[in-house]
Amino acid sequence: MLLKDWMRTSEIDDAGLAERIGDISVFGVRKLRFRQRGPSIRVAARIEEISGGMVRASDLEPVKSARVVAEASS
Repeated sequence: MLLKDWMRTSEIDDAGLAERIGDISVFGVRKLRFRQRGPSIRVAARIEEISGGMVRASDLEPVKSARVVAEASS
C-alpha cells in the first residue's frame, strides 16, 4: 500500500507521522508521501512497524520523473 493511501485511511497527517517516526521532519514525511525521495532503512522500518506492515519498504521507492528517464535513455 502506498504511504499516502495508508495515511489517508488512517487519518494521520505529515506532522503526526513525523512525530511517530521520530528524527524526521514534516517536510521529510511529505517527500516520502509523494515519493519524491526514498527513506533511510531506519525510517522504512519504522513506517512498516507503525503501519502494521501495510506500507512496506518497496512501497516507499521514489518515482522517477519522465525527464530523468528520458535523459538516461539519451
